[in-house]
Amino acid sequence: MAELLIGRLGWDHLRISTAAECLRTYEFKADVEIRCGVWRGKYEATFECGELRSFASELRDFGRNLSGSVSFETSIEQALAMTFKGDGRGHVWLEGVAQERSYNGPKLIFQFNMDKRHFPRL
Repeated sequence: MAELLIGRLGWDHLRISTAAECLRTYEFKADVEIRCGVWRGKYEATFECGELRSFASELRDFGRNLSGSVSFETSIEQALAMTFKGDGRGHVWLEGVAQERSYNGPKLIFQFNMDKRHFPRL
């Protein structure tokens, strides 16, 4: 099982986890869980093979000094979009939109901050 945890479990966080691997298809399903204040949500999103790995590389570069910004949006169905902004002093803000379907239906707009201790180590 692969997992990306941003933030801290039990507090504000975004977690993407999957047991699937890209073998013969170009996409895979993953569970996306978001907790922001009193709001919580969990749904299944579709990702293209390699897009999370590519974003992890960008996050790794961003995490070196936590300055500037880096963004991600799923290629399939626009199920998840997020932007990280850093002040260069160890503070990071995460803003995002999670939606079940890109064309209509419910969506969750979320925002939380964290310090470098809770930024993912990739």
